[in-house]
Amino acid sequence: MARRPADLRSGGEARRDRPVSGGAGRGFASAEAELVSFDGGTRCRQTLVRPDRYRHLEQLGPKELRIVRGGGYSYAAASFGAGATVQDVRAFDRILAFDGTRGILECEAGTTLGKLFRVCAPRGWFLPVQAGYPRITIGGCIAADVHGKNQFRDGNFSRQVESLRLFHPARGVMTADRESGAELLDLTCGGLGLSGHILSARLRLARLPGRRVRVRRTRIPRLEDTMALLEAAAAHATFLYTWQNLTLHGDTLGRGFLYAGEFLEDGEGADAPESRVVAVDADTRAGLRLQLLNGGTTKAFNLAYEALQAVAPDEREIGLHDLLFPVARKVLYFRLFGGAGFHEMQVIVPRDAFATVARELRRRLSAEPFPVALASCKLFQGTPALLRFDGSGVCLALDFPRGPASGRFAAWVDALVRDVRGLPNIIKDSRLGMDTVRACYPGYEAFSKALHRLDPQRLYRSEVSERLAL
Repeated sequence: MARRPADLRSGGEARRDRPVSGGAGRGFASAEAELVSFDGGTRCRQTLVRPDRYRHLEQLGPKELRIVRGGGYSYAAASFGAGATVQDVRAFDRILAFDGTRGILECEAGTTLGKLFRVCAPRGWFLPVQAGYPRITIGGCIAADVHGKNQFRDGNFSRQVESLRLFHPARGVMTADRESGAELLDLTCGGLGLSGHILSARLRLARLPGRRVRVRRTRIPRLEDTMALLEAAAAHATFLYTWQNLTLHGDTLGRGFLYAGEFLEDGEGADAPESRVVAVDADTRAGLRLQLLNGGTTKAFNLAYEALQAVAPDEREIGLHDLLFPVARKVLYFRLFGGAGFHEMQVIVPRDAFATVARELRRRLSAEPFPVALASCKLFQGTPALLRFDGSGVCLALDFPRGPASGRFAAWVDALVRDVRGLPNIIKDSRLGMDTVRACYPGYEAFSKALHRLDPQRLYRSEVSERLAL
């Protein structure tokens, strides 16, 4: 159902301790700002506003291009660009309702994952699917349809979304759930923020078996062994991922570790305190001017990390917070890429194509060594739809520093992914082109048509939407 924009304030005023100074007579802060994607690949200067009342959302011109921005942790520029006014909505961060009996929580879209964890975990609930940093917002998780280390069991973030409220200046406030407005819900989950301004969401939580997780480490001899080891571990693991070294040569390429985690029931095992959250954003990530993780240092970095892991115990207990939010204590890794930044490519490789991808990676990296700083695999189980990064197979992530050869390597990976009918993750790759997305996503045309039916003027735009011709 929809209400006219004039009724938007009936959703309640977001209470703030301090008033926001006016900008351009609109009643909220407005300034020119330089925004950058988290990977450092896209940079734009444009108007940024910080509304903190629902009525402020109506004060942009009815035909003014806009896009919503949360924490700004997307690797691709999904929350700025295209000359749109950027609406920073982190002020809208209230918990609106919490049913502790059924495990249903409603919150504003600017609420962070960390805040939800602090509210829900002491009450015995948690979101089983989370992105890896606690300052990422719920709205961002919905727009990107993020996944965690348990996608093969619990799917993507959209599986937890019961309903949401969405504002569009031409349509007012719309409510979408799985019974009424299912098309709008599908378009918004994984819709890159292009269907409108997510105001709030009702989320289905899961019972928390315990606050600690036992993680077992298994050695991976070489890249080709990854699939069999992942599938064997999936039978008993709740969380599952790998770390692998692609800077090696010969039979050892792809050597690394598989990590399988399972909950300990409360009262079992030793206490595992949460680590401190280290603050990082797109600007501070690039604080180091030098690119310390580069073509000359990556192999040594990987060998050092591998040696440290090899001498650690094969089994350890960690707090759930640390497992869900690994980036909270590993931000130095991202900072080592410096101002030049890095590429991340994340692709779902079909199960029957993983051997081909492993073979081709080995062939390419043997003939032309390349500084892959991180290679990691997760098991996926799902069905792709529209532009959602979902499907069945192995999710392979590759991080590498930006440099003269990085574009060529990325283009080679694009071609390999197309050949094996894989799926690239749009939100993780700031240089992914329209041709690759159209070739790999069967739902591209359906998404584009549905988006234009909802928003014929295409008021919500970003650098991503322009690059992918959406």
